[in-house]
Amino acid sequence: MTGVNLACACFLCNKNKGSDLASLSLAGDLTRFFNPRMDSWAEHFHIIGELIVPRTAIGEATERIFAFNTPERCEERWGLQVLNRYPTG
Repeated sequence: MTGVNLACACFLCNKNKGSDLASLSLAGDLTRFFNPRMDSWAEHFHIIGELIVPRTAIGEATERIFAFNTPERCEERWGLQVLNRYPTG
């Protein structure tokens, strides 16, 4: 099964991603999504408060399409940070 990403992901990320492998970046370039099996998270993202902030075009396309920073997801992340169950940056 070449090209199949079977990494564990939450329902919302899977729903937003669908069968897509890439998206257009803000610059208009076709940009693949972050692949947890071959990419370093810290190279493409960092955390500021409860926000997941992209560092690269791959991070930006992934963050935007997967909708990492909706108010509900940020609120959930904040609650986990309060309980020391999520990185704070």
